[in-house]
Amino acid sequence: MADNLATALRRTHAWFESNGGWAPPDDETLAEWMSDGLCRCPDECLIPPAECCEHGLVSWWLVLRTLDRPDGATPLPPTLLIALPGRLDPRPASSYIAIMDAHHRALLAGDAGYVDPVSGLLALTARTLWNRRACCGRECRHCPFGPR
Repeated sequence: MADNLATALRRTHAWFESNGGWAPPDDETLAEWMSDGLCRCPDECLIPPAECCEHGLVSWWLVLRTLDRPDGATPLPPTLLIALPGRLDPRPASSYIAIMDAHHRALLAGDAGYVDPVSGLLALTARTLWNRRACCGRECRHCPFGPR
């Protein structure tokens, strides 16, 4: 599923290019959708947040969680911010959402990692791993050098 999410995320960004660009929901609207366990896609389909719609697009939640906004650094491509297939399964959705939200908060704060809300272990962010310039071989969840 996660490898499909990376493909769907690429498709979603291509969709932005040909369908009028970028108009994300505000934080309150996104929180309202998420409280219902569903989220809209850019094409208005209503889906679970960690899935893609029938048109192959991801939810606004996932689009926004895969934005890297570092101060003074080149942003990472969004697909590098999706956890690698086999290292974080989108099921159960509640765990996936909590982990991806924690990763996103760490990215925005410039933190090297975050405490995994499920296991309690430290997980390094994709940005931290990217800055190392090579894979360490420890199968890190957010490794930007792994198979994509």
